[in-house]
Parts: sequence; C-alpha cells; structure tokens
Amino acid sequence: MNSQRPKLNAERMARLVEISRVLNATTNLSHLLSRIISEAAELTQAEAASILLLDPKTRQLHFKASSNEVPPEMSNMTVSLDSSIAGAILTENKPMYIQDVSKDPRWNQNVDDAIAFRTRSILGVPMHNVTQEPVGVLEALNKVGGGDFSVQDFETLSILADIAGVAVGQARLFNRMGQAKAEGNERDQLKNHFIPI
Repeated sequence: MNSQRPKLNAERMARLVEISRVLNATTNLSHLLSRIISEAAELTQAEAASILLLDPKTRQLHFKASSNEVPPEMSNMTVSLDSSIAGAILTENKPMYIQDVSKDPRWNQNVDDAIAFRTRSILGVPMHNVTQEPVGVLEALNKVGGGDFSVQDFETLSILADIAGVAVGQARLFNRMGQAKAEGNERDQLKNHFIPI
C-alpha cells in the first residue's frame, strides 16, 4: 500500500463507525437504503446518491433508492449489467469515477429524464456482502460546487458501501427468516384447523 495515499480523517472514521452501528441494527430494508444514500451524499458532498441492488435470482441490477424523489415506476427499474456504468462497476468489482457521463456510451439518460435531474459525474463503488460477493452499487452523483470527487471520497464511499452491503445482506436474511416463520405459523394454524382433536 502506498504510504503517500491520503487517509480518512478521524472525524470521518468516527462517523463511519457510528453509521456502521446504526445500519447493522436496522432490519427494514427501505429505511436502511434511505439512510445509506443520505449518508453517502452528505459524506462525499454529492448533489445526490443512488443504490442499485443485484437480484440474486435474475442476476440483474435494480434501481432501488435515490436521494431524489423517484417515480414509483422506477423503484424496480432493471439496469443492464452489460451496457451500463453501474453494471461495469459490479461486474468488474471495482470503483469507477466517470467525470463526464455524457462522453460515456454506457450512460443511460432515461434515469435523469425520469427524475428531472442532470447527472454530470458519477463516483460508483460495488457493495459487498459478508463473504465479499458484490450485491449492488452505491453511486454519488455530481460533487457539490462542480468540483471533482477526491481520493477521500473514494475511500469513504468504498467503506460505506461495504458497511451497507453487509447490512443489506443481514436485512434480507432477517426478512426471509420472518417470512419463513410466518409461513410456518400459517401451516400450523391450517393443520390445527383441519385435524380433529
């Protein structure tokens, strides 16, 4: 590791530790995603942030959350892994900084049109679960004031994405366990209803 590489300052590190505590105690996925994008935008001083999650069954990315108002029809919009910036971040499993999206053939203008937002630049990082498999993409859009995202922004967003990836995995597991328990209770009730005592 390069010793010249900037390190996160103590204030940012303390904030990330606190965020980790909060996120890992949250089991409601929509609240979790909302908190992640809010923290991502604030910590990197971005105009907006968004999350795309990988559907483990279909192996497609879905637009799940944005710090901007998102029309309901976009909440599960499918994003191609093959021809999108987010898809490249996920499949190459590495952060990317696109300083001018208008010059990148993978940029999809439809998202901007749907939410009445103009994306100029994207800093995107893969989100990983506890076994380090990519589960989604966290993006920061447009540095406030029109400047460039810094190395500290890269590091901050990468750490936040990993914290978020683990928390999303835990929330999904918690939700699956709750569904399985509810289905088991329903079966028991049906069984008790139909079996004479």
